[in-house]
Amino acid sequence: MNAASHDLAITPDAAQRPDAVPRQERAAWKSALLLRLPLIAATLVALTALLMAAGLGLLTRQYLIEDVDAGAFQAMAAWNKSLPTLIQQDNVWAAYEALTSVTGDQVDSPPHSASIAVLIGPGGRVFASSDPTLFPTARPPVWTPLWAPGSLQVSSPLSVASTHPGLSPPIQSGNWRIYVSALRADSEAGVGTLVYAVSDALYRQRLRSMTWWITAITLFAVAVFVPIVWMLTRRMLAPLVRLQESMRRNGDDTRRISAELAARRDEVGTLAAAFARLLEQAERARRAEKLAAVGALAAATAHEINNPLGGMLNALHTAQRFGQYDDATRQTLDLLDRGLEQLRNTAQALLAQTRPDQRDLTKQDFADLIEIIQPCQRERSVRLHSRIDLPAAQVPAAAGPVRQATLNILLNACHAAEPGSTLELEVDMLGDALRVQVRNRGTAPPAALLSDIAPTSFPQGSGFGLWESRRLLSDVGGMLKLAHTGGVTTATIDIPLRR
Repeated sequence: MNAASHDLAITPDAAQRPDAVPRQERAAWKSALLLRLPLIAATLVALTALLMAAGLGLLTRQYLIEDVDAGAFQAMAAWNKSLPTLIQQDNVWAAYEALTSVTGDQVDSPPHSASIAVLIGPGGRVFASSDPTLFPTARPPVWTPLWAPGSLQVSSPLSVASTHPGLSPPIQSGNWRIYVSALRADSEAGVGTLVYAVSDALYRQRLRSMTWWITAITLFAVAVFVPIVWMLTRRMLAPLVRLQESMRRNGDDTRRISAELAARRDEVGTLAAAFARLLEQAERARRAEKLAAVGALAAATAHEINNPLGGMLNALHTAQRFGQYDDATRQTLDLLDRGLEQLRNTAQALLAQTRPDQRDLTKQDFADLIEIIQPCQRERSVRLHSRIDLPAAQVPAAAGPVRQATLNILLNACHAAEPGSTLELEVDMLGDALRVQVRNRGTAPPAALLSDIAPTSFPQGSGFGLWESRRLLSDVGGMLKLAHTGGVTTATIDIPLRR
């Protein structure tokens, strides 16, 4: 039993081992946008550079082959003009010199040269060649060194010349690029065939050199731009990271960071503004819940006070009515009577303040408010001058919002008033509207409170009472305005009467 208990006791601790937290942090870091997006951007830059390098390499190879073709066509055109006459004159040496003037003297060169030119006479034998060791004069040509087995469907360049009376297109055979031309005399009679083969070694070294430069430039570009893209991407994501950190915090830091980010003119600013509004709504709901809880507590407290208070007053009135006391005792009983009556009035005012019903307003509601703010008056040494010009009958206005808004304003005015000054409360009927004005002498309220704050805007720091008053009045079509002139702050409530 003890062993089992011991195992059960250490199981939760094992789940919270110190090495579990780093693993979670590493997993979160691997899935974080701050790592993935820069990595993706850097990878795309590197792939783009490699693809561009491959494209440039292929394009360079194509240009080099086109240069080889252009040089070959130019040489073939020159040979087509001079070689037919040399064949007719049977001048082998001059034909050899004409061929080697382009390909170079290759008598002492290895079998595989950069380029080879072979001149075939009318009888199908070699008349002259730039490489006599491969293609001896006056012998039938053996095309094995040039003709890669299986690469072409024709047996020899001569068959190509028969299908192309003039200069044939380039033929790729293994490592050789072959050009074939049928030679004709001035009488348009065929006098022979010229075969010119160029090895890819002629441009391969240039291609390797250019490929090396392309690769070096590409690697340099990747080495330079990948860190730049990495840093720029992380810098672009930095506001999102700040917003994420602000979401983890509580209090003023969250609001401050959200306000700073909301000033941005991009998607991050829009997201931060939406988060700030969400915080505002959550704070408003929290405060509303607290106010509702305070109201419920006040109502319950007032009910609990009323029951024993009524019994005490009844007992005191009975004692005063039927008892016979000396002057000191009677004065004491009168003092108790006034104190208990004041407690009952305060409890009744609290009950009326917390009732959710939308009853009509009466003069007694303002009398209750005057009773409620008396502790603040005594604390601040402030007098109250009131003028309530209302009919004896009920006023068709929502009593709850008017009472709450007026009480908030009276309490704010009492705390802001200069000690020894006088508060003024005036209530009038103006046609189809009710006007309540509260004046106090003191310092000016903040400029944000003097402006017409929308009911949805949430105050930072002080001013919650005025914000709540504006919200309550806006729900029933009323409005609250603040003004400060000559050291006197005036709060004016205008609310339309219900029809």
